Amino acid sequence: MSSDLAAPVLTRREEILQTFIQKTDGLLSGLALVYLVTFSIQAIWPDTNAEWFFWMSVFSNFLWILFVIDLAFRYFMTTNKKHFFRKNWLDTITVAVPQFRALRALRAFTSDGILSKGKGFFSGGAVATAVLGTVIIVWVGSLSVLMSERGAAGAEIETLPDSLWWAFETITTVGYGDFVPVTWLGRSQAVLIMLVGISLLGVVSASLAATLVKQNKPDPAVEVMAELSELKSMVAALREQLKRNASGSQPDP
Repeated sequence: MSSDLAAPVLTRREEILQTFIQKTDGLLSGLALVYLVTFSIQAIWPDTNAEWFFWMSVFSNFLWILFVIDLAFRYFMTTNKKHFFRKNWLDTITVAVPQFRALRALRAFTSDGILSKGKGFFSGGAVATAVLGTVIIVWVGSLSVLMSERGAAGAEIETLPDSLWWAFETITTVGYGDFVPVTWLGRSQAVLIMLVGISLLGVVSASLAATLVKQNKPDPAVEVMAELSELKSMVAALREQLKRNASGSQPDP
C-alpha cells in the first residue's frame, strides 16, 4: 500500500487528548447518569434541611467542577480551537448552565454507547439517541423549571405534573400558554429546552424517514445476485444453442 494512504501521524498533544477522552468519557457519562437520579430526587422532594439533600448537593457541585476541568483540558489540548465549542455543544451547555449538567447523561447513548451494539432498528444508534435524548430533555427541563419556579411570586409551575405538561408543550412547539415560567432563570431554561428539543425532534423525524426509506428500498446485493443468476442462465442457454448448431452443421460421413 502506498505511504500516501497511510493513517495520519498524531502529534503528542493529540495522542494525550485521545487517551484522556477514552479514559474519562465513560466515567463522566456514568457519573452524569447517577446525577440524573440524585437531581430528580432533589427536585421532586426538596428537603433542604435533610442531610441526604446536602450530600447530593455536594455531589452535584463536585460533578460540575469535573465537567469544567474536562472541558477546559480538552479545549487546551485540541489543535482545532475554532470550532471546539460548537462541536462540543452538549458539554458546553452542561458547564455554562449547571442546572442542565444531567444532560451529560446523553453521552452514554451516543453511537459509541450501549445502544450501538443493538440490532435492527436501533443498530445505528442515531434514532435511539434522539428518542432517549428527547425524553431526557423533557425530564431534565421540567425538573429544572420546577426548581426555578417553585415558590416564586406569581408562579404557575409548582408541581411535577404541571412542569412535565409544560415541557411537552414546549418541546413540541404546541405552546397552549396555560403554564408560563415567570422567573428569568425559568425562562432562560425554557429557551434552551426549545432549541435543544426542537433539534433532537428534527433528528428523530429525519432518522425515522431514512429508516423507512432504507427498509422499503430493495437490497442492492440481492438485485446484483439476481442479475448474475439471470446472466448465467443466458450464457448456459447460448452454449447449449451453439452445441446444437455445431452438431447440426457437421457433414454426414
